[in-house]
Amino acid sequence: MVRSGEQVEGAVALELEAAEGVDAAQSEQTRGAPSISLDLLRDAIEKEKDSLDLLEQGVETLRQSLDQRRKSLEQQQEIISSLSDCLSKERS
Repeated sequence: MVRSGEQVEGAVALELEAAEGVDAAQSEQTRGAPSISLDLLRDAIEKEKDSLDLLEQGVETLRQSLDQRRKSLEQQQEIISSLSDCLSKERS
């Protein structure tokens, strides 16, 4: 399983690449090369979409991790309760 941190790092990298593509598209537009500008913007949009997908996956990974940790804490509380009951019975 890919860790959420790696997904976020990948998303940020794609976002930076997309921003660079937008900057390059603006430069090309200024120079009078609209077809190159369009290609750069399309590529930037795809990178942004991929970035959002990675962020969404990272959030889902974190949600699953939170659920697992909650279950673990509940199990620990049950064990503590059971041990506490046993100790109380031994002392009686």
